[in-house]
Amino acid sequence: MARYRSILALILVMITTFLVSCGNPAPKIKGPLYSTTQLEQIQRYTEDVQVLRDQMLEIPPLVQQQKWVDVGSFIHGPLGELRVRMSRLARTLVPKEQEKALAAAKEVFEHLNAIDEAAQTRDTTKALSNYNEALRDFETFFGLIPS
Repeated sequence: MARYRSILALILVMITTFLVSCGNPAPKIKGPLYSTTQLEQIQRYTEDVQVLRDQMLEIPPLVQQQKWVDVGSFIHGPLGELRVRMSRLARTLVPKEQEKALAAAKEVFEHLNAIDEAAQTRDTTKALSNYNEALRDFETFFGLIPS
């Protein structure tokens, strides 16, 4: 009789183990991606970048008036901090969005460099087309920022 109890206990353990392993895991509850402190920090960084983006509106009139020295000075002066601020903002995002934001920021910088090159060669068309591309990349960048 003791042998039957041992065998029966072993069978019950195996059935229980099988049933537990076939069960669905408990659903993972996802919390918010950002804490309120993080959102406040992101908002402050976003405002800083937005101010610099708004200052970019001064580039087309300078290009159209062919004030090439002023264009170069503007890119290296007031917009000189843009790269640092955009990178800082991108690093506050979740990793998935961070990669995309850094890529969009890099595109903005490349277009600003192209505008600077166009200013050196006095190429109005190249300067304005890169300005428009930079604005598109800014929109992509700001689309990744949580509200």
